[in-house]
Amino acid sequence: MEGIYFYWVAWIVWVLSTFFMKKTKVRTLVSFVVLGAIICSSQTLQLGEFSFRFTFLLLFIFSFFVMAKKSSLTIYYYSICTLIITVGYVGFHLFELFDPVWLIFNRKWMLAFAIVYLTLMLIKDKQDRIVITIIGVSNGELLYSFILSTFSFRYEIGSFQFLDSLAIMMLLIVIWNILERIAVYFEATFYKGIKERQG
Repeated sequence: MEGIYFYWVAWIVWVLSTFFMKKTKVRTLVSFVVLGAIICSSQTLQLGEFSFRFTFLLLFIFSFFVMAKKSSLTIYYYSICTLIITVGYVGFHLFELFDPVWLIFNRKWMLAFAIVYLTLMLIKDKQDRIVITIIGVSNGELLYSFILSTFSFRYEIGSFQFLDSLAIMMLLIVIWNILERIAVYFEATFYKGIKERQG
């Protein structure tokens, strides 16, 4: 069923942000955006020959809103990162289109692993990884739809297939961030133990 990954991850994030996060503006904003994404997921917008899903537009605009608050130097670097992710996303889809034999297992998971790998190599900040990934794959989705339109292929921008892949990417990034924090905690505990023994 298309969209199942998106709905599962979105509802989990909404529950965690609503009931477990501290009462701040960030919690309110995250809860609002996630709930809005769920509500808008079945609605589409037709602009000429292009069809957009409202959830795609909501996440795309929200990511740019977050990015606008960064410093100029950071925005410049992140722009390069999003370009690399965009090229990776489009490249994956073009390979899939012209030579689908190399897809050895589920395409959503293969795409998610490829994009998350790029993100982790490029971005150190844990929170910015999610925003940059959304902008990068959204740009890739727009570029891929434009390429298909030149061949008169109809393609829905931000379809459930896209949302599923994006949800898996978000899940993998969060899991990796948690593993990094655990590693830092154990490393700090280990060195603290060594210092106590030496002291």
